[in-house]
Amino acid sequence: MKLLLVAIVVALAFGFASADSTPLAVPFYRYWGNNDHFYTTNVQEIGTTTPGQTGNHGYTSEGYQGRIYVEHQEYTVPLYRYYKGSGTDHFYTTNAAEIGTTTAGTTGNHGYVSEGIAGYCDEFHVEGTIPLYRYWKASITDHFYTTDSAEIGTTSPGTSGKHGYVSEGIACFILPK
Repeated sequence: MKLLLVAIVVALAFGFASADSTPLAVPFYRYWGNNDHFYTTNVQEIGTTTPGQTGNHGYTSEGYQGRIYVEHQEYTVPLYRYYKGSGTDHFYTTNAAEIGTTTAGTTGNHGYVSEGIAGYCDEFHVEGTIPLYRYWKASITDHFYTTDSAEIGTTSPGTSGKHGYVSEGIACFILPK
């Protein structure tokens, strides 16, 4: 009985909505390494989710930003993931036209290669979601995403904030932790 109760609590906490325990929303983990911020829902990619612990490819876990959907839900849009080897930058956007391709393995605008879909989020604010802010730091070729506007100190597009990052506005809306 205790095991069933624990399973129900875990299911509710992580957004499981069906009897077969299919996850609808999972943590969107954030990592830092190689002058690059990297985000994923796949725990195995870096191999750790413990903040401060370094995993695969020299990336250190910084916890998670909130939760995104692993499968398309009504009103959600894909959050595309791209990688640029020169400058080592991971880039995430809901606007496929920014890079010009959504085909995994294909190089698009600015030398970014599509790595497919990171997950699904809301393009516009929906009750219960929070903004995922997008920032750019040209000096190290790094895009940075956070739900905490105080980390950079500005959310106004084109405005410089802390650590040399410039706001590029809201990437999308995600579920809180």
